[in-house]
Amino acid sequence: MIIGLSTGGASTESIDVQTFTSRTEQPDAGRRARKRIWTALVCACALVLAACGADVNSRLELDEDFSGTRAFVMTMAETDIEALSGGLDSATQALEAHTPEVLSFEGIEQQEEGYSATFIMSFSDIEDYQHKIRALLDASEVSMADRDMNIELDEQPLVTRLSLQENFYNDDLMGWAANALLSEGVVADDATVLTSSGRATVIFAGEEIATSTSLPRMNFELSSDHRFQDVGLDVEFLETGEIRITMAYLISGESAAIQNDFLTRQVTELNDLEGLSEAVADSGAKDSPDDSGGENRQISALFSTPEAADAGMKVLLKHDDASFEKHETSDKDSPDVVTQYAGSNWTCEQICDPANLQQLDGDTTFPEQWKLVDEQRGEGEFFAEFNRGMPLQQMTAATRLDFNGNMTQTFEFVVDNATIEGHEATVAARFSPPPNTGSFHSAVEGDKTVYTTTFQAQNAHGLTTMLNDYLQDKGIAAPATIDHDAIIGIWANYDLRVDISPIWEVVTGGVEDATTFSVQLPAMHTGHTQDSESNERTVLIEDSTGSFIIYANGPTSTTIWVVVLTVLFLIVIVVLLFRMRRAATRVWGVATTHPEDAKPYNVQGPKDRLTETEIFEAPLVPGAQDQSTTQTPRQREATKQLEHPGPFPDIPIPSHTQYQELQNRLRRKRHDGKSGEPEPGSDDANMDDDANGAS
Repeated sequence: MIIGLSTGGASTESIDVQTFTSRTEQPDAGRRARKRIWTALVCACALVLAACGADVNSRLELDEDFSGTRAFVMTMAETDIEALSGGLDSATQALEAHTPEVLSFEGIEQQEEGYSATFIMSFSDIEDYQHKIRALLDASEVSMADRDMNIELDEQPLVTRLSLQENFYNDDLMGWAANALLSEGVVADDATVLTSSGRATVIFAGEEIATSTSLPRMNFELSSDHRFQDVGLDVEFLETGEIRITMAYLISGESAAIQNDFLTRQVTELNDLEGLSEAVADSGAKDSPDDSGGENRQISALFSTPEAADAGMKVLLKHDDASFEKHETSDKDSPDVVTQYAGSNWTCEQICDPANLQQLDGDTTFPEQWKLVDEQRGEGEFFAEFNRGMPLQQMTAATRLDFNGNMTQTFEFVVDNATIEGHEATVAARFSPPPNTGSFHSAVEGDKTVYTTTFQAQNAHGLTTMLNDYLQDKGIAAPATIDHDAIIGIWANYDLRVDISPIWEVVTGGVEDATTFSVQLPAMHTGHTQDSESNERTVLIEDSTGSFIIYANGPTSTTIWVVVLTVLFLIVIVVLLFRMRRAATRVWGVATTHPEDAKPYNVQGPKDRLTETEIFEAPLVPGAQDQSTTQTPRQREATKQLEHPGPFPDIPIPSHTQYQELQNRLRRKRHDGKSGEPEPGSDDANMDDDANGAS
């Protein structure tokens, strides 16, 4: 009888112990004795009898998912074939016609020792195997008393155990074949068709395993163990209250594929958990050679809450009873909070090699400002107790840069009044700066108290010095740094670098509600962080670590001087253009006037010697009734005008008597002038001309 196994794959995630038992009563001891005696007789008579029946061999082949095949081979000597009625053809037809549905008949082939008839039973799992074996027992009409079968399967993530015990033999399972040959008349009714001889072998994952008996029946135990030879466990507690768990799994060469596949599924399961602060870090699959000592694969998970860490430990250890808790208590002598972390059932029997007694060893790390009170690890238990300091409700850190380069740093620490009750002086001393470094004040606002510490300096270097003096006064060695690029040019583009993360060592108890970091830039300046492209004068920092860079831009003092000088220059240009325009607009223009506004006389030229009478008697200038020459109005004279004589005087017209007197005077002068005429241009000559003109 031969059992064969087909290749397949199965999940090893779940832990499953299955027991399959088929038994009605204890096996008949007489039957066992009978079979053993019969086997001995067969062996003794083998040399005498040429035709003593067919041996039944079986071969069971199992894959790691416990699917496979079981082959049954009936081996007959050549003399047995000659005794068959109808030969091989009739035997083949009889066996083929009566083969149970759970078997497939592969035919009869000639071998060195004779002829072999092969039958294959395939199954998908252990339960399917048990079902089909029962079907063969039914087909072979085996009594219920002889059907005792016990199967126990224990499946864990990396180790699987199988125990299979059958108290029936190979020929019992193939009894249907003997009945088929007898019923079809292929063999005589008194002939021995099958013997109790044969072999039973088991192959698991390609390797033969030892059975518990030499009899031709299945009785064996096997295990597939791929547990890790070594698993390290590191625990880190962060100031923010987060917990980082790092596991180091040693990958062995012969189990590398299975172990890597298991860890890959674990990482996927971890990433699906709620409460992860970031994606699970995985160093990746390791392909360790068989002859090497192995290589560690690290998996690290950062949990935001103890509840998330509790769920994560169950996955990392593959232990549903693993737990993790956090407890906080108050110290009566101070406002500090004492925090206790406890883990139980931190064992890994399901994934760790029990031969290594140092499993789950590792380090416990925590912030430097925390005080370790107690730590215990071993025998599946973990305990750590810390004095974490005083918790805050809120914390605000505001950095301000002025236009002239002055800088200001302000911290606001908000503490619950219940926390500081009875410790007011101690709390104030924790936040107050040393002398000559900054200002400090506190204010009670409802059920909380706000402590404000402010530092002011003329530049970034001075502010950094003040902050470091403050930190050193609190016993903190880590330095703070604030600096920025030179703010020069017409339009400055500069980086403001701020690292005030050591402030978290002052706030050892953490912040329960909100932590705000902000930067206020000079007037007309805007900036942004790497995480936000929104340009604002006041920049809110999304990262609460206290270390960030502001990418800013804006005008400088040079920009202001350039703007002022440009404005003054433009004002001068405008004034000059205005004055030049006024000077250029001093012109005379012709404007229309009404006829009644026209003068009834003409103004004589400088060389004219017209008398008044001649002027009045002369006609008006053409168009004088319609036009007159006027001066364009001006707001202010740009130059001094020359003095002009007034209009020609309007001499009154003489009366008739006066006219006669003037005529007489002229006649006398003319008469007298005959004796001596006045020189031309003299007053008398002019008087004569006037008289003549009047006449």
